Amino acid sequence: MKNTLIRLFLVSLLMLIMLPICAQSEAISPAMPDTLFPEIPDSLDINIVKTDSLFYKADSIHFEYTTEIIKLYGKPQINYQDTEIIADSITIDIKNECAYSYGPTRMKDGDQLLLGTNIRFDVNTQTGILDDGKSLIEGGYYSGQELRKTDKDTYDIDGGTFTNCDLEEPSFWFWAKQLRVYKGDKIVGKPVIGYVNHMPVFFFPFITIPIRQGRYPGFLIPSPDYNNVDGFVIRNLAVYYPYKDYADFVFGFDIMEKTGWKGHFDTSYLKRYSFSGNLNASYQHNLKDDVTYDDWSLQGRHHQDLPEKSSLDANINFVSNKRIWESSSNVDQSLAQRLTSSVSYSKPIGSSYFNAGSNFTQDLINDTATLSLPSASFYLASRPVSELLNVSSDSWLSNFNYRYNAYLEHTGYLKEKNYSISDLFWDNTVDPSDTTGLTMLNEHHFGIKHNAGISRNSKLFGWLTLGESFDYSEAWMDRDKQNDKYARGNAWTASVNARFNLYGLRNFSNFPVTSVRHIITPNIGYSYQPDTRKNSDLYNFGSIAVSSVKESSNLNFSVDNNWQLKYGTKGKETKLNDLLYWRIGTSANLKKKDQPFSNISHNLTFKPGTYKIGTLSINDGKYQVKDIKVGYSSQFSATQNPYQIHWNDMNLRNQYFSQGISISGSAPYTKYFVAPKNRNFEVFESYDSLNAYPKSFQEDTGSNDWSFSISQNIYADKDIFHSESSNLRMNLTCKITENWSLAYTNYYNLKTSNMLAQTLSISRDLHCWKMDINITLRNDYWDYRITLFNTLLPDALRFQTHDSRKY
Repeated sequence: MKNTLIRLFLVSLLMLIMLPICAQSEAISPAMPDTLFPEIPDSLDINIVKTDSLFYKADSIHFEYTTEIIKLYGKPQINYQDTEIIADSITIDIKNECAYSYGPTRMKDGDQLLLGTNIRFDVNTQTGILDDGKSLIEGGYYSGQELRKTDKDTYDIDGGTFTNCDLEEPSFWFWAKQLRVYKGDKIVGKPVIGYVNHMPVFFFPFITIPIRQGRYPGFLIPSPDYNNVDGFVIRNLAVYYPYKDYADFVFGFDIMEKTGWKGHFDTSYLKRYSFSGNLNASYQHNLKDDVTYDDWSLQGRHHQDLPEKSSLDANINFVSNKRIWESSSNVDQSLAQRLTSSVSYSKPIGSSYFNAGSNFTQDLINDTATLSLPSASFYLASRPVSELLNVSSDSWLSNFNYRYNAYLEHTGYLKEKNYSISDLFWDNTVDPSDTTGLTMLNEHHFGIKHNAGISRNSKLFGWLTLGESFDYSEAWMDRDKQNDKYARGNAWTASVNARFNLYGLRNFSNFPVTSVRHIITPNIGYSYQPDTRKNSDLYNFGSIAVSSVKESSNLNFSVDNNWQLKYGTKGKETKLNDLLYWRIGTSANLKKKDQPFSNISHNLTFKPGTYKIGTLSINDGKYQVKDIKVGYSSQFSATQNPYQIHWNDMNLRNQYFSQGISISGSAPYTKYFVAPKNRNFEVFESYDSLNAYPKSFQEDTGSNDWSFSISQNIYADKDIFHSESSNLRMNLTCKITENWSLAYTNYYNLKTSNMLAQTLSISRDLHCWKMDINITLRNDYWDYRITLFNTLLPDALRFQTHDSRKY
């Protein structure tokens, strides 16, 4: 309970920090009339008046004077305001202001297109009925036994279907016994059956689908799911509410068959050049093993741009218990062991930076926490001394640079499971089980550290680069390990180094390789640090630490070898700047009389790059694999004890070798049967001689890209050919056909012949839908996840089932 109060306190603290910055508003003054410059009418401004006249035309017109009925035959057409009707024959009842069509009818009502038979239309109210109607509204296709226009923007359909798939044979649709379309707003139906490729996949007694463009409040479409932990789940019974152009709010509810219910609140917000962020909060009433748990989680981030290029960033990540994420589809959540919340402020000051903030880390496994409150730092980047002394650029001081860093930090290590609010700030609690009194349950430290340095770089004789530097650090802290108050420690180091380059170049003629260059870079350096073992009584925490070592006087040696290569024909040459790189280095402790030299280190890298192989033809060119590329790289490292090297034993130790090869290309495919589009409403469009309709049988080409990579890493203490460990990683991605794609990765232990982990992902494009299947196996754990989601609806329908367990 105390931990929950602590976390709520920290959440409140972070929100209070964010609140005065987020709650910004812009005062908008009401528009006032201009009395000095009254509005002058614009003589060029023409108001278009909508006419109420009824226009009609036909090859044959029959008029009955007594009944005031007009009958139109032979390509009849009537127009009233923005309504147009074309049919085999039309009857107009002038007295009752009605129009009737017979046979196939085409109707255009504003921007809505309708097809059907036997229309009954009231000219005055602009309502009507259409049999066997089909309609196109805002990119959506509707059809039904009877289509009725009951209001200016309302349509009722009996036995109606809806889809926004543009194929002649749609890949999905909704059927409803009663369907109502609110033009420019939403579709409402009851009861509703959803079909995907003629297969009924779900049933809802009532459904609302928004069709408005833009952001409008309303209900979201729920998503069914199933998993082994929760059973059958209905997710996201939610209400969506947008706030102006800045934010979106979602209040949702999930119902789990076996484990209870979960409520959640989600929001994201953005104001350009000002602030952005999101917040996700959830509360779960969970039934597990006949015990009821109430858990909550709070996650969010906030970024705010402040004046003078400063910024504020906050990350909130709290949970009452990890149980709330047991059935989460987010792998990072389900495997999380630590959660970190932070708030930070940064401000540039000239060429330097000031940072301040706080961090809180939860250990979800051990139920402990680590706190940094507050922490601050100041970084002054390396700057020339000449700026301070105002000397000319050619002065000998111009090669000197100075730098300075400062740190302030308070840390708390909270190991007590039920820590209190006072434990967050300064309550050192001794472990009662430790009789020595040295082990702390809750431990706090506070300190300040300074780092200052000066360096100089110069070049002699035009080829020798010299560098010297001096660094000093000092730390002040509240106490040391002897519990003496206000402890202080310092340390300093001095160093000097020199390096130069040697070049060797060999050119070739009438040879694929045109030139080879070898660059040798010897490096030698010296560093000195006095005895700082007096600092052994000081604590090291966060950024506050000073060295505690014996006096050292070290001489460092290294040689870099870099081979570069150029190949190809003149004018189309390719350069490999890092074909082969070898670094060898060692150091000597001049204060050590016995065997002063350390181990010799070797690092060898081989990067020949990526090469284009070209095209591979199969079956006399019927099948081709184009743009084939092959790449390779490898690395080897080892150490040698210089006192144990012999001619018959080079004494290479800690050998590590890694290599990787990749191959990629494109396997074009040919499509012969293209699904025809829905062209029922093209009769309303003007004919374009340049617009050629595609045929149902035609050839079309597409690209089927693929890639395969395999890498190996080997470690051996003495002999790389008799290794202690050898692991193989493989990654394959390919598009099998136009609609099927596959990805596979694995991690295999070659020494034990065990598959450590493997993941298979299969994706199927269903035109307006997509299906993803993911299977993961690692050690004794497996997980599968099947997801089917719609890609066209603004708030996509999503169906998901997954399970995970040990085997």
